[in-house]
Amino acid sequence: MRKPYYQDESVTIYHGDCREIVPELGSFDLLLTDPPYGISYRTTLPNNTDWGDIANDTGDFDLSFLFDIDSDKVIFGANCFPEILPHRGRWSCWYKRGDGAEKALGSPFELAWDSRTSGFDRFYRVVHGGFVNSDGGKRRHPTQKPVQLFKLILDDWPDAQTILDPFAGSGTTGRAAKDLGRKAVLIEIEERYCEIAARRMGQEVLL
Repeated sequence: MRKPYYQDESVTIYHGDCREIVPELGSFDLLLTDPPYGISYRTTLPNNTDWGDIANDTGDFDLSFLFDIDSDKVIFGANCFPEILPHRGRWSCWYKRGDGAEKALGSPFELAWDSRTSGFDRFYRVVHGGFVNSDGGKRRHPTQKPVQLFKLILDDWPDAQTILDPFAGSGTTGRAAKDLGRKAVLIEIEERYCEIAARRMGQEVLL
């Protein structure tokens, strides 16, 4: 078993290719992840930060291995690769703008597929976008999701005590799990984001 990049009582971070690392791990209660969508996404935010390319976002990366992982699943961006979904599942809509009509950078909502075959679709309203970083401080990753959003998602999976995120980015999944007293394993292929995620795990207040 490889050595973690970072580890504390709640969160373990591995640096590397998740396709190589996931088979070394055991089972989890929940896979919660925001993988590359295969859309060659690139953005410059209002502060003129050029984030560069997102690893494996060219459309050639095969995400089908995610559905072989032994866990329940919540996968953002699955509407971009519907052809590999194993069944209809249920969908969550994250609405990230304010009330009413407005113009702002980026999409006003994002979708996540989950592996439940019954029950309700879900709607989460957490304001976040080009002009607002709901976690406070600076954004650390071009597609960074708010911790509050992931806490709300985890609240809807109360029995999920062990969480896996194979595309960890800046570590939002780990931070949300840690804040809720759960365990998480994160995997990230870019070391710069492993370092950012590790720092975020140690902060009492996110900066």
